[in-house]
Amino acid sequence: MKKNGGSIHTIDILFPLLFILLFCFCALLVVLQGARIYEKTAAGLEENYTVRTAVSYLQEKVRECGDSSKITVKEMSGRQVLVIEADVNGESYASYIYQEDGYLKELFTKKETFSGLQGGQELVALDTFSVSRPEESLLQFDLSADGQEETVFIRTAANGVAATAETAENGYESSGTSVGGME
Repeated sequence: MKKNGGSIHTIDILFPLLFILLFCFCALLVVLQGARIYEKTAAGLEENYTVRTAVSYLQEKVRECGDSSKITVKEMSGRQVLVIEADVNGESYASYIYQEDGYLKELFTKKETFSGLQGGQELVALDTFSVSRPEESLLQFDLSADGQEETVFIRTAANGVAATAETAENGYESSGTSVGGME
C-alpha cells in the first residue's frame, strides 16, 4: 500500500487505534469512579437526612411549646414517650412522641380521650429513640437510624420565657433551644 508515494506501515494504523482505545478506557474509568462517588454521597445524605430530620422535628416541637412545665418524659407501653401538653381553645391536648415499629411517631389527641399510643402518625424512620431529662430545663435524646447514632441535648424554655442562647458542642446556636450532638 502506498500513500502519496510512501508505504503505510502497521504502526501507522495501530498507534492511533491504541490511542483511541486508551482514551475510551480512561473515560470509562472516570465515569465509573464518578458513579461510585455519587452513590456514596447519596447514601451518606440519606443517613444524615433521617437523623437530622428527627432532630429538627424534636427541636421545633420543644421550642413551639415554650414552657418546660408542659413537657414531660413518661414510660408508656414499655416505651419512653415525650409528652408535650397544649391548651387549644380552652381544651387540654397532648402530643405523644415515641418510637414504634422502626418509626418516630406522634399522636396528638385530647388528654381526656387518650386511650393509648395506637394510631400515631409515622414521622421518620428510626431504629432507636430514647429521651431523658438530666436537668429540669434540659432534654437528652438518643437517636439512631441506618447505623448512625446521635445524642442531642435540647434546652427547654422556663415558664414561658425563652432560654438564653447557648452554644452547644457542635457550634449551633438558637434562641429557645440548644442542640448538641456527640457521636
